[in-house]
Order: sequence, then C-alpha cells, then structure tokens
Amino acid sequence: MKALGALLFCGAILGALGAGCGSSPGAPAELPSRSVVSHPSARPDVLRGERLLAEGKVAEAKSVFEKALADDPNDARAWLDLGLSHEETSDWALAEKAYRRATALDPNFAEPFNNLGVLLREAGKLTEATAMLERAVALDPGLAAARFNLALSYEELGELVDAEREYLATIDRLPDDPIPRINLAMMLLDAGRPEDAAAQLRAVRPMVLGDVLLSIAVGEGLRRAGLPAEAVPVLQTALRQAPEPPPTELLAELALAQYATGDLDAAEATMRRAVGQNERDPALQYAYGSILAKQGQLGKARAHLRRAANLDPDGPYADRARARLEALKN
Repeated sequence: MKALGALLFCGAILGALGAGCGSSPGAPAELPSRSVVSHPSARPDVLRGERLLAEGKVAEAKSVFEKALADDPNDARAWLDLGLSHEETSDWALAEKAYRRATALDPNFAEPFNNLGVLLREAGKLTEATAMLERAVALDPGLAAARFNLALSYEELGELVDAEREYLATIDRLPDDPIPRINLAMMLLDAGRPEDAAAQLRAVRPMVLGDVLLSIAVGEGLRRAGLPAEAVPVLQTALRQAPEPPPTELLAELALAQYATGDLDAAEATMRRAVGQNERDPALQYAYGSILAKQGQLGKARAHLRRAANLDPDGPYADRARARLEALKN
C-alpha cells in the first residue's frame, strides 16, 4: 500500500496561525468486473525466487527470475516478480517493462496492472496510471492495494467522489489499517467536510498508538477539523513514546494544537523546543514569533519574525512575517 501523501507538517503552520494555506457517496461501490481474474501459480523455481525476495536477497532473487524467464519467457508471474525486484533496486524503467510484459501475457492478472499503475502515477503519467488501476480493480475488486492506489489517483485528478468511493472500499476490506482512513480524512478536510473527516480520525485514534508518524497526521487532522482539544492528547502520547530527541514535526504540531486550545504558555514552551531543534526553519520561526506576539512578548516576537523573513526572503513565510512585523508596529 502507498504512503500518506501530504499529511504532515508541510503547510500546517500557515493554516493554524491564520495565514491561509460534495456529498458523500455512501457505502462502497464495486466497479463492474470485465472478466475472470487470473491467479497464475508459481513454478518451484519462481517460488524460490519469491522467498529470496521476501528475505531481502534481491540480487539472488533477480537472478532466479531471469533464469526462470529464460526457460519460459511466457511466465506472467515471473515477469511480475522480476518487476518487483527491479523496483527494489530503483530500476524503474526495467520494472515498468517487466510489468507491461506481464499484463500483455495475462490480461486478466490484476497485480501487474496495479504495480504498473503505481509506477506510472509516480512518474506523473496520471491518466494512463488511472486506466491501469481501474483495470486492476475491475479484474479483482477485492484487491485492496489496487483500490487504495486508485483512490490516490482519483484524488490527484480531482475526482473526489470516485476517490472517496475507493477509499471507503479499501477501508471496508482493511478496517484495521489506519492509512486509508487518514488519507480519506485529509481529503475530506480539503473538501470542507470537517465533521466527516473527524469521524474517520476518531475511528483511527486507537490504531496509531505507538506510531509517531501516524499520530502526527491524526493530530494535525483533528486540529484542522476544529478539534484541537482532541488532538493534544494524541500528540502528547506520541511525544511520550517518541525517541529523544523527538521529531521536530511532532513538537511543532503539538504546539499548534496547544495554541488552538488557547493554552499559550504550553504552546510557547513546545514551539521553543521545536525551534531549538531546527533554528533555520522559517516556518518554525514564523510560528514561534506569532505565538510570542499573541502572548504580548513583542520584542522576542519581532526577532523571530525577522529571522523567518531573512532565512528565506522569497519563501512562503517571508511576506507573512513582514506583514505581521508591520502590524506589530501599530
């Protein structure tokens, strides 16, 4: 399954500190099946290669698959496996070639269509990628990875009703996996549906205990949904579980949630710690200056706002920092 997309700290400070930054389709729908899905079996040598690949012995696995294909160049499963081994070594062009060969040999084999769709989407070929992923889902509606990847493609295309349908279908098949719910929640927030987003985030809270990265995403989502008081304990738990030093993104997001609850003293202390870990981040400097200004510590606020503007004079925080500095003169 794919990663979280733009879930984390990027852009969070702008919305949190006031600088700017459809209807539900209901139950998951199934795309119509076009033909009977194929599940090609693996020959003993191909199975051995798959075991090697699972053990991280990529070079050995690749050699096994290449030998298997020399013996039988029409083995679609071996081509799929060879594509996977090429991906492990970042040989994207060879991986794409292998997946295309697998789809040509067995047009009813859903997995290579899914893998090819992911490669094409990451290469920016979104229209073709979506077609490949639609084919994978049509062949095997139960293939959760394909439905999740298709949701990502639809979301990138701006086809949000279709994206929501595929996210819901993925959640229906993987109810204990937090990532599809988090992605759906963030899409719903961007679409102006905070209550629907909050429902997904509340459901996912117990699933992310012990995972700092996902906890940051859930905390950000709850804050953006207008529930900072619910975000704070999620982030505080993650902070207790995080190694030292904790991720700067976690400290920053916790500070934003504390700020949104009106707990300015806690927000100032937490953001000060984040700035101490990365003094050259203009976003952190801008956020810290804004919190200090809200507290009435105007001298310190001006210093951090000037630093935000000077660190990246043409960046997204520079104009905002300068505008806030100008406002503090009045």
